[in-house]
Amino acid sequence: MEKKIKGVNQKAINFIQALLEFEDIKNLELCEDQGVKVSAHTYDVLDIALEKIKSKYKTWELAKEKISFFDITIGIIIHDISKSSIRKNEEELSHSQMMRKNPEYITQQVEEVLKVIEDQTKVKLKEKNRNSIVHIVLSHHGKWGKIQPRSREAKIVYMADMESAKYHRINPVNANDILKLTVQGLSLQEIEQELDCSATVIKDRIKRSKKVLKVYTLTELLEVYKKEGSVPIGDEFFSLRAEETKKLKKLVEEEGFFNLFMKNPLMEYMIDDEIFE
Repeated sequence: MEKKIKGVNQKAINFIQALLEFEDIKNLELCEDQGVKVSAHTYDVLDIALEKIKSKYKTWELAKEKISFFDITIGIIIHDISKSSIRKNEEELSHSQMMRKNPEYITQQVEEVLKVIEDQTKVKLKEKNRNSIVHIVLSHHGKWGKIQPRSREAKIVYMADMESAKYHRINPVNANDILKLTVQGLSLQEIEQELDCSATVIKDRIKRSKKVLKVYTLTELLEVYKKEGSVPIGDEFFSLRAEETKKLKKLVEEEGFFNLFMKNPLMEYMIDDEIFE
């Protein structure tokens, strides 16, 4: 069902909506990275990018004269699309490895997806927009990838992706979750299954809590937990990351990835004639 917005941006709105409903984009909700759905991370990148645009240009009106809101939006939606296709196609290289070793794979996929959406919505992107979107996707890992961001749009997406990965991509499982199950008598394997996380995550969370309390054994940590009812989950920075990640996951789960993206304020300022032939 198309979102009915009359004016000069209807084609752009339809293109974005069709892309959000594309199979490999919808499947990002099935992919997780460090306990966070890729779809949640993708929305987070948009949210952070909006903050950076507003901070740099002060108003959307001023910003739209300097950067392409359409290219940024599309670039963000598809920047991690290969995480879905790599899983589906059972590729040997991971998304990060593809970005470093085989960016041609990423280029081909982005161009194929854009062509599918063009055909579906009966429009044709201008070459400058197509190239801009491809560059945004290829360069979003910055120094950790093969291609470095050159355009203003690509630099915004790269910085937003880096910030999201640093602050909001952490498995929110914490020491209290683990200790609660430990007290109930569950084994490490059972805790892994119950919390849907790896033994590595469990050991890391216990280690962080012990470090804050300056205790050395699980037995000592359990004693504090039983006495106080909870333990610190880590240092201040880790605790903030965990809390913000938890809020992000809850927001996307409650409101929905599609709905959040369709509220993107940049869409109001997109102009079809500047995007499509």
